[in-house]
Amino acid sequence: MKKICIILITVLLFGCSKDLEKFPLDAPSTDTFLKTEAELQAAIVGCLSPLNLRFGENPYVIVFDMYSDIAANRDVTPHALWGTPTASQVNSIWNTMYTVIARCNFVLDNIGRVESANEAVIDRATGEARFLRAYAYAVLSQFYGDVPLVTTTLDLADAYVSRDAKSTVVDFILDELEAASALLPVDNAPNTMTIPQGAAWALASRVALYNERWGEAIAAAEKVMAQEGVQYQLHPDYGDITHRSGKTSKEIIWAIQFNYTDVFHETPVSYRSRMSGGYSNRMPVQALIDSYDCTDGLPIDESPRYDPAHPFENRDPRLAMSIALPGSVYYGYQFETHKDSLECWNYNVSPATRVPNLDATHTFASFSGYCWRKYADPTEEHATRSDINPIIIRYAEVLLNYAEAKLENGEIDDRLYAALNKIRRRVDMPEIASGQTTAALRTIIRKERKVELAGEGARYFDIIRWRIAEQVLNGPCYGRIPRGFLASAPAIDENGTPDYSHVANAGEMRIIQTRLFNPAANYLWPVPDIELQTNKNLTPNPGY
Repeated sequence: MKKICIILITVLLFGCSKDLEKFPLDAPSTDTFLKTEAELQAAIVGCLSPLNLRFGENPYVIVFDMYSDIAANRDVTPHALWGTPTASQVNSIWNTMYTVIARCNFVLDNIGRVESANEAVIDRATGEARFLRAYAYAVLSQFYGDVPLVTTTLDLADAYVSRDAKSTVVDFILDELEAASALLPVDNAPNTMTIPQGAAWALASRVALYNERWGEAIAAAEKVMAQEGVQYQLHPDYGDITHRSGKTSKEIIWAIQFNYTDVFHETPVSYRSRMSGGYSNRMPVQALIDSYDCTDGLPIDESPRYDPAHPFENRDPRLAMSIALPGSVYYGYQFETHKDSLECWNYNVSPATRVPNLDATHTFASFSGYCWRKYADPTEEHATRSDINPIIIRYAEVLLNYAEAKLENGEIDDRLYAALNKIRRRVDMPEIASGQTTAALRTIIRKERKVELAGEGARYFDIIRWRIAEQVLNGPCYGRIPRGFLASAPAIDENGTPDYSHVANAGEMRIIQTRLFNPAANYLWPVPDIELQTNKNLTPNPGY
């Protein structure tokens, strides 16, 4: 595998001599590097730096939701991003994660060279490298299934590796995370590059859950939960978590670090409305809007509180906290996407004035009629510069992982209900009463994951592992009715998915794009074409 080999040999950000038999005088060599504690710290930064990957304006983890049924990229369908072996993101994810792995392997292979560093420094760096390598394999195995398990720096002659079974890779991930947890610092410092002990347990809860290893998911989640109130806790204001004011929240267990100076992303310009200087090309879609329950805890097709003429009233507060809804104020402007709303209010001046409404008239205003509030913070001055850290995992997900694993393991008890109700109490949603059936609890948990984690990159992996992607990623992806609302609520199924077939005016909804999902192939991503061409020991995934 030439590409993996190149990544493995050119392992660090630091300059190296092209002739590796000579030690350069002005830069580290792979033959001498990692002599000092400062070099070790720089090497860990080098392991982390590929995770600043962006697709267009957005950090990669945010883009994961664009592959799913709850969000859309106006410029391209999900299938175009991952449905062929030559798709750019198929190649980028593979290369990025193997770059992380290669750099971690180099550190772990050579950490014994470090001189004059105390044992605590060595242990922490070892734990960080093992954690990051495990994370990279977690991403790879979820997308591609069986992947080459490379745990040491390879020479060119050894680089033509074959794929290892996903179960073997998952075993390795969970073992690595357990080992890393013993070496990582206990204290949670969410707005720093520190990887805390709880991140290893939290990631283990996710990996085990995704691979139906229920007991291991429960045990890992319980280790995080044991530190609740000290290291981890739910943030009191749900709407803050993905804004700058939430960057230091103890709910955030691990996030990728950005700053305004040199490592920033441009998410606001792709999320903002046209009135606020954005493109609105990455947006939530109607299928997400209709998934939020009413304030009585019932879905919109059952609740007496749902009014089709005022569809955003009496809804789960997370709807308005996550999404800019028509009629709300967004970046100081009245956000209105009804096509007849030719003017809107500008509240950025006093007194407020009426101005031409680009969100109704611009050709490329939001195709769905909605915009994201998550990762779109009005306190950030520049649309093309954001330092909000994309969250990889937070405490609410750990609680949801725990609840689902308990359910599927047949352990329906008070602790399961307590985990769910902590999340719901934060936003004043009714608590889930005990005595639910297994089927009812499964519906509750799946819907809770959909709305609690919306816009944070988890949804694609959920619809894949639940094997419902062929239902929700085939056919039209809808936005709002351009000049009105749905005449009645759509039917909401057991997974929280709306069905518009019996809504009288459903034909008036805007079709953003038509999507394709082939269940014979698309539950896994294809191995990148360039990898198959250069390494004959690799085999393609079925259907590609």
